[in-house]
Amino acid sequence: MNKSARQRRVKGLGDVSIRVRDLHALHKFYEEVVRREALSRDESFVVFKIAEGYGSHTQNLALFEASNTMFLITRL
Repeated sequence: MNKSARQRRVKGLGDVSIRVRDLHALHKFYEEVVRREALSRDESFVVFKIAEGYGSHTQNLALFEASNTMFLITRL
């Protein structure tokens, strides 16, 4: 690996988003079993803090109800 490729290596992921069929069950699982803190929630999504991350930015997991397609709409 050359020097410039090493300098651009991924050091962490800030956010991961997943569409799920049973948001309630996954919400309960991440809070009760995995013991993650919910940062934000709504009837169609929940965002969990996973870890501190790189450069003081937290790593987050966002779960979206599969029927919630608003974020898939592209605006021209």
